[in-house]
Amino acid sequence: MTTSETEFHPARVSMQVRWSDVDLFGHVNNAAFLRYLDDARFSAFTRMGVDELGALTEALLVVVKHEIDYRAPLTFTQVPVVVEVWVPRIGRSSVDFCYRVTSGETEHLVARSRMVQLDRDTHRPRPFTDEERTAFEAHPGPELDLRSW
Repeated sequence: MTTSETEFHPARVSMQVRWSDVDLFGHVNNAAFLRYLDDARFSAFTRMGVDELGALTEALLVVVKHEIDYRAPLTFTQVPVVVEVWVPRIGRSSVDFCYRVTSGETEHLVARSRMVQLDRDTHRPRPFTDEERTAFEAHPGPELDLRSW
């Protein structure tokens, strides 16, 4: 699946910056940002790996790649940040997620992840079910143009 620029329906998840997210330089640490992306993805796609009670699901999605462009530092604040997450591409057994983290008018980062669906028993790639595809298709959006090295 590919999406056009007009099909943009990201999930929006509000998160609180925790004091423990801030490093000695006074801004949110890069590892904390990865946790924000994971938390937003799990909030938007609740059947990916664990269900609402914490039990394992048939879905076993593993990250094979993250790319992040940091745009502006984020310091400790009481105002929640917003993490948008959407799906620009669904393959046979892999899916891409794109993210944007903002507070107010400030864009702090954009990122993308590629994940592969594995069979729980063999740990080999397995195709997505129609139900899994439908969940991903609920939040379509464009591919990000990230900076090259």
